[in-house]
Amino acid sequence: MSACVSKPIYNVENRAFATQEILPLETIQRRIKLIGSARGWAFEDIKPGHMVGNVGTHKHNAKADIYFDQANFSIKYRESYNLREHDGTIHHRYNRWIELLERDIVTKIGLVNAS
Repeated sequence: MSACVSKPIYNVENRAFATQEILPLETIQRRIKLIGSARGWAFEDIKPGHMVGNVGTHKHNAKADIYFDQANFSIKYRESYNLREHDGTIHHRYNRWIELLERDIVTKIGLVNAS
C-alpha cells in the first residue's frame, strides 16, 4: 500500500433502507449477508440487530459493526489490519469498502429474495 492515502474513518449512522416494506429482523439479517457476500464480506451474528462484518484479504482487512432495525442501519469501524488506522484516519480502501456496502444495502434490501 505504497502512496497510502489516509482519510477520516467513514461510519454510517442510522441510514434508512430504500424500501417501504417492513421486514422481520431475521429477514433483514439474511439479506444483508447476501448483499455483503457479493462484495466479499463475511458476517458473524452477535445478537438480533447486530452483526460484525469482515472484509479484505490476509494482507489488508477490516471489521465493522453493523447495527440494524426494521427501518435503519449503521456501520461502525471496529478494527483493521494493515490499513494504517491512526487517530481517526485510515487507508482510503476501508472507506471504499464501507461506501459500497452502504450503497448496496440501501438500494438492494427490498430487492433480495431471501425470505
